[in-house]
Amino acid sequence: MFKRHLCIGIALGFALTSFVFAEDNSADLFASATADTTSDAAANASTASSTAAAESSFTLKLSGSHEADYHAPIYGGDDGDNYTGNIKTPALRNDLGAEVRDGNVKLVSHWGFDVTPASADAQKPNQSWSGSLSIKPYENYISWSPDGFKLSAGYQIFSWGVADRKNPTDNLNPKDYSVGINPDKIPVLAGDAVWYPTDKVSIEGVFIPSKSASEYPEDFAGVVRTSSLSQLMYPGAATVYDQTDTKPKDFVAGGKLNYNSAGLDLSLDYLYDQDQYYTPEITTKATQSGYLIDSITLDRKRIHRIGGDAKTTIGKYGLWLESAYSITENSGSDDYSVRKSKLEYTLGTDVNYGPNDTYYANLQYIGAWIPGYDKDYGSDYTNAVYRFNPLKAGDQAYMEEFYQRSIVNSLGLDTEGLMQGATCNLKWELADALFTPQVTAVYTMPFLYNDANETRYGALALNPEIDFKPVDSFHIKIGSDLYYAWHKVAGESGVRLDTTNNAIGVYTPSNNVYIKVVYKWNDDIKK
Repeated sequence: MFKRHLCIGIALGFALTSFVFAEDNSADLFASATADTTSDAAANASTASSTAAAESSFTLKLSGSHEADYHAPIYGGDDGDNYTGNIKTPALRNDLGAEVRDGNVKLVSHWGFDVTPASADAQKPNQSWSGSLSIKPYENYISWSPDGFKLSAGYQIFSWGVADRKNPTDNLNPKDYSVGINPDKIPVLAGDAVWYPTDKVSIEGVFIPSKSASEYPEDFAGVVRTSSLSQLMYPGAATVYDQTDTKPKDFVAGGKLNYNSAGLDLSLDYLYDQDQYYTPEITTKATQSGYLIDSITLDRKRIHRIGGDAKTTIGKYGLWLESAYSITENSGSDDYSVRKSKLEYTLGTDVNYGPNDTYYANLQYIGAWIPGYDKDYGSDYTNAVYRFNPLKAGDQAYMEEFYQRSIVNSLGLDTEGLMQGATCNLKWELADALFTPQVTAVYTMPFLYNDANETRYGALALNPEIDFKPVDSFHIKIGSDLYYAWHKVAGESGVRLDTTNNAIGVYTPSNNVYIKVVYKWNDDIKK
């Protein structure tokens, strides 16, 4: 029902978060870049131990990453033959980090500086430089690690979960979806405490006094006003945010228990969270043609998230399972004002193989299930023009229920009761890593959805790439970002691309081939 701009603004649900190619913007510069398969408890305990052992040492570590990107659009027409959007915008991206460690105290400061061309309407005939500089704060925090503890405060990025990027339990940070299929985590001002009672157990508590919403290319209020709902809104109807001010009651808090022994890593966690998506609260007004929308208040509702994960190795194979159940405020099957609770899960394996184990394969099965999904929406509202019974336009309760059922799930991307999919990452290091071809892909298939207007045949996101590394820390990457979704619209004879509604298909106009030149460096100063 919603137009393409709505989908671009919010269509980055669970399927997209699994399709990530870049590293997290973590500023923990002392962490090993290859330590992503170690257990959280073991790694954190090692960090605390090594810090305590270095109480008399002082270290300053500086690092930087510089990446020049050029993306050539390959999707024709007005939608795709341009550099519009962050995905295709040419840019020089710079990440600079500094980390000071003095005994068991650590200070982290990490920033991003992106230089991009100015938009055409912002250019002036006499200006000498037509570009824009955006400064992005990443992690900026202070931590103290007395014996058996690690205490941190400041703007932080958290990484809960053991799966490869599709982490149902990793919800502490909002995400910047304006960059497209590869969202960056937005640091949150938080206090974090980790206790290591033994070398096998860690207990973590996190408190976030005010967690911002995730960022999207479109403003939610503007999207609602300009969507197809506008024809059902009373003239002068308002769309406002309920949480425009920071309020103490909007805090987020959570805890995590981790156990590691004999190569088995187990975790349980709970998060008293806020929904990353807005939920509309609608009031109506009687008119001669029936009840129309008088106001829409966008509010982020409470969500209780209960999660767990397990990770181990069997021979050469890594195995993991991660799952979380998000419990909303919905009071029952007939409550359409709040989205239903959701179960998300990831099951995966990886292995190194080939000559000297320089080849790598990673495969995951992903899914989401919404018990009590509103499967009867399509059959309850079948009018081809308004999607509701015009004879009931004067029934206020009927119309308010219709409005809620029409947009609550759409704004939260819960348009399928069951989503199944798979992800893969295949990598082959050749000639001592001089050349590294790789392929990353995700395919999702929806089930339990309203098929009155269309039949959906799934979606594919594909990223083939060749990484040429002539010298250490210098890379030339050539690849392509490709997004496709297929559906058959009722009344049409053939299957065609869906570029307006599907969470992956809306990025089809952003399809491109690219070249990236990357240089990374770091330096240590000790005394």
